[in-house]
Amino acid sequence: MAVFSLTLRAELIDKLAITVGQQVITELGIDEDLRVVALINGEPVNRSMDARRASADRLVQRLLIQHEMEVSRYPLPTDQEVSIYLRQVENSLGGEAAFPSLLKSYNLTQATLVNYLKAQLTMLRFIEYRFSPDVSVSDADIELANQTEHPGTEPPPLTQTKRDAISQKLTEERTDAALNTWLAEARKQVNIVYLDTALR
Repeated sequence: MAVFSLTLRAELIDKLAITVGQQVITELGIDEDLRVVALINGEPVNRSMDARRASADRLVQRLLIQHEMEVSRYPLPTDQEVSIYLRQVENSLGGEAAFPSLLKSYNLTQATLVNYLKAQLTMLRFIEYRFSPDVSVSDADIELANQTEHPGTEPPPLTQTKRDAISQKLTEERTDAALNTWLAEARKQVNIVYLDTALR
């Protein structure tokens, strides 16, 4: 009986996993993130170590970006924008009527999901304001990318649809590279401690 009591108590304690400056990420926070991601993707919850590390990385990035948004006074997503995003997620997963039972099956509340969606929109807003204005793709970039896709041969003429697709791809790649560079620098500016060393 004593062993069972100790085990139950251990399961209920939300242990610290990572500290990011003065902010913390807990083991339950990581598990919650895994459950939300599984819900949105319509998949079973993946609690493998690789999945937990990916979740920990997402949560660290989220804290870094939220801090920068607040310090730089970037406009945060409005409640209306979050509500619209929530409706889109509900519709993609079977509609509003079926959503409560789906949330329950993943042991989630709507408030938890709303917080996650707001964090996602915050990241998109940060990318839009911080990096998108500095990312440009020239006609020469598009021509070179088209040539690279057809090494050693004459590339087919570029249609407008193909040109737009290449431009979008290059824009996304350069934006991702700029974000990753910023995140790497931001990590150096904050004391990040992995109390659960397996999450590194």
